[in-house]
Amino acid sequence: MSSSRYSELGAVLAVVTLLAVAAVPVAAVSVDGDAPGEAQVGAQKSTTFEVTEPFSDYEEWTLRAQTDLTEVTWQVTTFDNAGNQVNEETLTGQEMSYQLQASSGVTRVEVGIQGTVPNTSAFEWSYDPEQTLTYASFEQTQDGGSTNGIGEPFEFRPYTSDSQEARDAIAAASDAIDDAQNQGASVSGAEGDLEDAVEFYNSGNFEQAVSNAEEAESAANSAVSSAEQTQLLLYAGVGLVVVLVLAGVGYWYLQQRDTYDKLG
Repeated sequence: MSSSRYSELGAVLAVVTLLAVAAVPVAAVSVDGDAPGEAQVGAQKSTTFEVTEPFSDYEEWTLRAQTDLTEVTWQVTTFDNAGNQVNEETLTGQEMSYQLQASSGVTRVEVGIQGTVPNTSAFEWSYDPEQTLTYASFEQTQDGGSTNGIGEPFEFRPYTSDSQEARDAIAAASDAIDDAQNQGASVSGAEGDLEDAVEFYNSGNFEQAVSNAEEAESAANSAVSSAEQTQLLLYAGVGLVVVLVLAGVGYWYLQQRDTYDKLG
């Protein structure tokens, strides 16, 4: 084989190697934790998040976190490669920052958060899309450098017993309207009541929202009953026509037979 062939083969192998290396996913800093999707106003909540691959991008940086919870306590604990605790620090407030350095031997970080779901003055009610608050969000910041979010913020839906009752009533009414429509019933009146219920929910008037939602569900169910009665009457009418036709045919046949017998 000529030297040019060897050169070409070497170039091909080099390209293949580069492509293979590029195809391997690069580890990046991430945050994982079992945060609640919803929480009642005034409830105390706590979660421990884990920061993995903390030095995949920088050997020294600041971990920042923030939350909409109130009366917040953060517990930051770092561990080395063997799982031994390196440091532990307690911070308070809705925002916190913690310096991380690869030279400390840290390979994993746990961030615990404990706080209280704020009262309703901290947000606006919204049925769709549902109102949300930030349970915890994390950023990677370099001094004098860039700031990057670590994953998506962990969000949750705040609720009260009254708001949840209204949301459930609206959902039940919506399902009833969908069922009625699928059965061919007219639901214009029910849809109007449902729209009013949602507006009352968004304004925080949950008692009226429940009332309108129940009216919407009742109207939808009544529309289904009316549609079923109409269908039954239609079937009955068709059946009566069939009976009358058969009776007429039978009468005609008998008449024809009587006439034939007389002629015979």
